[in-house]
Amino acid sequence: MKRKKHLMFIFGLLFIINLLGYCVIQYQLEREASIEIEPKSLTEVNNEEDVNVTLLRSKDWPEGKFYHGVQYDVSILNDSSHQLTAWEITIPVPKKAKVTDSWNIVYKCEDDILTASPVDYNMIVEPHSQQTFGFILKTKEIEDIESLHAHFIPIYHSSDYPLFWANVAFTCILFISAIISIIVELRTASLRSQNLMDKHIIIQTMKTFSNFVDAKDPYTRGHSARVAYYSRELAKKLHLPDRDVELIYYIALLHDIGKVLIPDDILNKPGRLSPEEREIIETHTTKGAGILKDFDAISGIADGARYHHEHYDGSGYPAKLSGEDIPFLARIICVADSYDAMSSDRCYRPRLDNDTILDELMTNSGKQFDPEIVTAMLDLIKETNFFEVIEE
Repeated sequence: MKRKKHLMFIFGLLFIINLLGYCVIQYQLEREASIEIEPKSLTEVNNEEDVNVTLLRSKDWPEGKFYHGVQYDVSILNDSSHQLTAWEITIPVPKKAKVTDSWNIVYKCEDDILTASPVDYNMIVEPHSQQTFGFILKTKEIEDIESLHAHFIPIYHSSDYPLFWANVAFTCILFISAIISIIVELRTASLRSQNLMDKHIIIQTMKTFSNFVDAKDPYTRGHSARVAYYSRELAKKLHLPDRDVELIYYIALLHDIGKVLIPDDILNKPGRLSPEEREIIETHTTKGAGILKDFDAISGIADGARYHHEHYDGSGYPAKLSGEDIPFLARIICVADSYDAMSSDRCYRPRLDNDTILDELMTNSGKQFDPEIVTAMLDLIKETNFFEVIEE
């Protein structure tokens, strides 16, 4: 679930970044931009694209005694990769000159300034193309016009921006990654489902074995399941990793499996055991480890069976281990196992009262039990009513 949330967060963040990229492009498209051109000059567009305007006096002729007719031709060269629109060219003309004719433009002439604008059919100057227009002046003097001012609005497209193609590539990568993630998630979900089913089968099998062990003694029915539960709660209280919390439950379920090889008459003997019988009972730890030695699907399961009767002071069995030499999970099972034994009726005695159980735990802290685990057990008893028999 955490992995799924992380993926959703990452994809959400990438989507927002991608969206911001498109917003930047849209801003660039909508922002007012213009090109201003002085006569016979080149203006760079994006550092590599040219727009140029030229004006030539192509012919002149006399009109009456005092006037001349003069024809001017204007050429707009768009060598850029953008369309140009809404162009407007202002041209200073000789004083008191009058426009007698024009083509390809709409014009007005005021204060010796002619302003030329496009007509409907030449509103847009296409990339890498040229448009021309012209006009005829009736004037007293023939002059070359040496200055003009041109104004254009370039039409930009998304594809004109490198950022657009970067965003397209990014979108494709994001889309492909999302598809791959969905496929992986579906496959992972299928594997998780299969793993849960396998886990359920394993747990049911282990519970069946633990029930089989407990069935040999009517007084210990449910003992293995309760020890597994107590062990798991202790592991949580001791802040063990989730993996160890899960493992100890399975290990504790089969901690007494060696008892299947102990004769029933010894196992269920109501009176005191003889030294020989006690030796036989104690072999259930090594016999259990022998049964589980090849069960490598659950790490440490054989150690749980072998060492759960080792004592912290070294007085336990079968190996007389002490302190930190005893596997930590086995030390936890030892406390859980002893607690359940004290709080349950047995063939050789009734359950102990609550005060006696607490006293036994505290008295044997540092002797039979790891003091750290005893402290955790006492806290659990206070927090949760462990004196009520719990079966899962």
